[in-house]
Amino acid sequence: MDLSSVGIVGATGLGPALAQACVQAGFSVVLIDDTDEILCRAEESILRGLQRAEQPGAFGLMRKATRLERLEGCDLVVECGSETPQAKQDLLRRIDSRTERSTVIVVETDALPVSITARFVENPDRVVGVHVPPPATIGRLVELVRYEHASEAALERAQEWALRLGKRVVRTSDRAGFVVNRLQRAWLLAALRLLEAGRGTPASLDAALRSQAGFQAGPFETIDARGLLEDFHIGETIYELLGRPERLRPSAVQQKLLVRGCRGRRNSRGFYAYGENAPGTVNALLEEFLPGMAESPATPAEVAAAVRSAAAVEARAIVDEGVAGPDDVEEAAKLGLFWPKGPLAWAKEGV
Repeated sequence: MDLSSVGIVGATGLGPALAQACVQAGFSVVLIDDTDEILCRAEESILRGLQRAEQPGAFGLMRKATRLERLEGCDLVVECGSETPQAKQDLLRRIDSRTERSTVIVVETDALPVSITARFVENPDRVVGVHVPPPATIGRLVELVRYEHASEAALERAQEWALRLGKRVVRTSDRAGFVVNRLQRAWLLAALRLLEAGRGTPASLDAALRSQAGFQAGPFETIDARGLLEDFHIGETIYELLGRPERLRPSAVQQKLLVRGCRGRRNSRGFYAYGENAPGTVNALLEEFLPGMAESPATPAEVAAAVRSAAAVEARAIVDEGVAGPDDVEEAAKLGLFWPKGPLAWAKEGV
């Protein structure tokens, strides 16, 4: 059966970028959300992205709607709603009841297992999970989650869709955080532990990991760009659902920043202070929370070694738990996180 029409439910967050990627690949798309205001903002974002990509004509493949009934006839529907169990459960039940039995339902999830969000769907065999690491328009990876009730036909259909978007597909088991976010969690937390232990400032630690380890962005820059609350929510989900392992315990200093209203770039206060401040200005609140910050600074080599070691530990755990194979873990790190090497390669090299 031909795969030509895609429904995307959720016009904030990932939804618009994914809609853009779909029309650029030649799919007709119907984008669904609750209000015309949200949909119009999403359309503006998609059109700007298509113009940058020099494919403005692809905008003709876009439709928008505020009713799920407009999903009728879609070959595949991607749910891009809120990353909370109850919200996803409710939305998936509604999608399931308003689409044809042959339609594959794809749950886009950062960390929540599909078994939690799709547990009340009447037709679970057509539900699969995906995690699309940002940026969805130009990123090269999709994690395809093997939900226990999904049929092989549904998995193949979702894989075909992802491949036509130009993505490399890594299949994972349905375990919290999958591969990409678990690796990133270990990487971020290793840097946060160094900060809390007085081994550097956000600026010095970020600089060490860019210069010494070849990362495109440092961990504190990454958290601020993603948003402190969003990042913390993902980390807390992984920590709780994996049984609260000490290595993945959320950061106390990140919690303190959140309590004081720091959200990252979106409100100009995260680990860094933005706005009129010079680039790299550290949030003054950190001096209050960590009076001994950088009192025993680590060398760039020590910073790189600590972070690589934490990522390698998590990579081995992912493989040992059967979430993904070693080669897929390495590919996920390089394509989904833009790391210069996979963590298992670093472990073999002893660096």
